[in-house]
Amino acid sequence: MIHETLRLTKDEFQPRGAFNCVAKLASFHRVQCSPGIRDAARYIQSHLGEQGIHAEVLSLPAKRGVRWWSQESFPEWVCRGAELVLLEDGKRERLCAFSEKKCSLVQRSAPTPPEGITTTVVLVENGENPKSYEGLDVKGKLVFSRGGVAEIAALAVDKFGAAGIVVDTMREIPPVRDRFDLPDGRQYLSFWPSDAEAHKAFGFVVSPRQGEELRRRFSAGKKELTVFAKVDSEYFDGSLEVVSALIPGETDEEVTAVAHLCHPEPSANDNASGSGTLMEAVRTLSALITRGSLPKPRRTIRFLWLPEMTGSYAFLANNEDVLARTVAAINLDMVGENQALCGSTFMVERPVAALAGFGGDLAACILDLLAKGLGNLARNYSNSSFRCSVTPYSGGSDHNIWGDPSVGVTCPMLIQWPDRYYHTSEDTIDKVDPEMLAVAGILTATYLYTAATATAADAAYVAGQAAAGFAGEANVVLSLLTDRARREVSKAGGQEEVKKVLAKTRRTIEKRVAFLSERRRADIASLVKLAPDSAMFSQARLEAQDCIARTADYLLAKSLRDLAVTAGLNDVTDLPESWRPEEDEAIKKASKIVPKRAFRGPFSGIARGTSAEMREKIKAFNEKYREVSIPSAHLQYWTDGSRTLAEIADLLEGETGFRNTEALVEYYGLMVERGVYIAE
Repeated sequence: MIHETLRLTKDEFQPRGAFNCVAKLASFHRVQCSPGIRDAARYIQSHLGEQGIHAEVLSLPAKRGVRWWSQESFPEWVCRGAELVLLEDGKRERLCAFSEKKCSLVQRSAPTPPEGITTTVVLVENGENPKSYEGLDVKGKLVFSRGGVAEIAALAVDKFGAAGIVVDTMREIPPVRDRFDLPDGRQYLSFWPSDAEAHKAFGFVVSPRQGEELRRRFSAGKKELTVFAKVDSEYFDGSLEVVSALIPGETDEEVTAVAHLCHPEPSANDNASGSGTLMEAVRTLSALITRGSLPKPRRTIRFLWLPEMTGSYAFLANNEDVLARTVAAINLDMVGENQALCGSTFMVERPVAALAGFGGDLAACILDLLAKGLGNLARNYSNSSFRCSVTPYSGGSDHNIWGDPSVGVTCPMLIQWPDRYYHTSEDTIDKVDPEMLAVAGILTATYLYTAATATAADAAYVAGQAAAGFAGEANVVLSLLTDRARREVSKAGGQEEVKKVLAKTRRTIEKRVAFLSERRRADIASLVKLAPDSAMFSQARLEAQDCIARTADYLLAKSLRDLAVTAGLNDVTDLPESWRPEEDEAIKKASKIVPKRAFRGPFSGIARGTSAEMREKIKAFNEKYREVSIPSAHLQYWTDGSRTLAEIADLLEGETGFRNTEALVEYYGLMVERGVYIAE
């Protein structure tokens, strides 16, 4: 049935209709907990109502003192206007105007006095470093710098008394963007709720071109520049909106699609594209089911539009009964990119690996069918007309909440990455491609209906496709390890150092192959949740799992052979034995620690303030382990209340290649203090 569902959704889905929805959503200033995102939510409700689809807008409290699992609610914010004007040489040069570009203001900025302020701007090259302020008087002035706005405000405003900040920060995303690829763009920056409450600061964002001009003036001898600044904003107890629409099924089990609705105007691809695509996907399925082209689904299909992360926490914590009935989900985030303009690739990102689930394999299977769009001259092979891939879990969006094992819903993500215009004022509707919206929407509709109504034959097909795709996906991961080893060997200072590189790489390869094989076989086993079991499906499942096991053996042998070639060895037998960690004090400690989470779902730090003492401890930890990057989210996912930290360390090594038990033990201790884990 999966093929027929795909054919029908292809015929019904309207790319231009999705594009029109995206364009309308991009006209709203959709900051979390603000009037603009509420207006966007009501537009979705109204538009779906015109299509005969009932949707409700759920209103949850936006104020202090409310918590959804680890996520604290926070006050609503509105900005009615803001401007920054340079007053030099008898002229008025407007640098920032909120009415023209919403990203010219750091979102959730505090207000100035109603009449605004006339003051001066002082250049502080590294505003995140206290030493940069030595010998400077910034009290009552604006600090012009580059970097993280919360970190700059903590020093400039809180410690040294500045009135506010001005930044020309532009995040670079190699290879598609450096700061001068968007000379007139403005980075989307925000004081997150805990920052806004802590600093009571306002900030403006100038473009790279404007920033260079300001620096030129300072380098020409100017110590300070006179400006007028005004921000008309307000914090107040308000509401957080979630839009929910249902296609009823025959049972109370559910499958869910999620798209985050927030971000400043226009934020067309991020994420008006996901939200608009989902609007057309629900219309498509509703139309097919209403006219009888598709039977009523067995499971109810739910569609959610919500503020990123905070909305998922809020909805799930307030609907744990619904969560208990939810079998699968899918997350749409940045799906509409014009690939030629944005430099992006369409990706199915697999769900959280710690939770066995069929979601990633089902989405990858549908993408494979969609990508067969271009035949060769002989018509004996087909290729994709767009760049696409299937990737391991990376995180950064709502699927990291739904797919957390403590939540328990398999949830892949559809995304395009990288994006030249990501989180900037240049993420405009002209960067959106209706045909890419169609790819995402058709995939989503087919995924949802299949997850809601799959047959045993569908499950058998997905199992076979999962086995067929395993070698290609795993080989990409393993090739990265070989490439890294090649670079490290070329830099090694002698044979002993080369042996260490080879021994550690060999261990990582062995652990990664074993991990990838075990998890994919577990994912295939979970297909029994998708559809009724049958003799055909049982046989297909066993064959797929056996195929993956044999493929893993082949990939291990191949990867070790590639490693030997990289090192210039004649044979695999010349490779040193795998490195083995010694039974040191850290491993002994880790073996006695059984982490227990303090909250359901991943720990949210978005609205939670961190004490100055804790910030200093984390800073000292980062300095001590400068070369270490703790996979903190994965650590939480593997924490089930029964595994020891040593067992989790082994799983982390298999999943990410990370191995530093000493750092892991110390980090765990810090997170107990912070309240992420329950003290033993």
